[in-house]
Amino acid sequence: MSRSGMVTVGAVLALCGVLGAGPAGADMSLNGTDPVATGCAAKATVTANLPLPDERGETTALTLRVLRSAACNTNWVEIDNPYPAAEVHTLIAVAATDILYQRTAARTGRHVSPQVFAPGRTCIKVSATVTEAGRVLAGGGPATKIC
Repeated sequence: MSRSGMVTVGAVLALCGVLGAGPAGADMSLNGTDPVATGCAAKATVTANLPLPDERGETTALTLRVLRSAACNTNWVEIDNPYPAAEVHTLIAVAATDILYQRTAARTGRHVSPQVFAPGRTCIKVSATVTEAGRVLAGGGPATKIC
């Protein structure tokens, strides 16, 4: 192949790489990272709002939001906890893999899980449980699968 042919092939491959890839670093290295700190949360969209019932199955004011960054190909969950003495436990996992992140914190306000790299229609599993003094206030059911 001539030098000009190699340059053309190289330019086409480089262009395909630029157009076909997400932002720099949009890969498995984003697993377990903070979506805000990485910039992935900047243009995120809410893909699901999952109501969290109490232990009797009745509606509560709590909702688990599932967010997605198209730029980073990542998902994470958020929940706003209004209970001062409650503990919030979130879980996000890439379905059919061993990639799983859990976070527990005892405070009011917004709780943000680590993000998982989930390109395209990769399925994830999410859940949340809010407890106070060992009693489930909301959530606690099996993880919800989202594809």
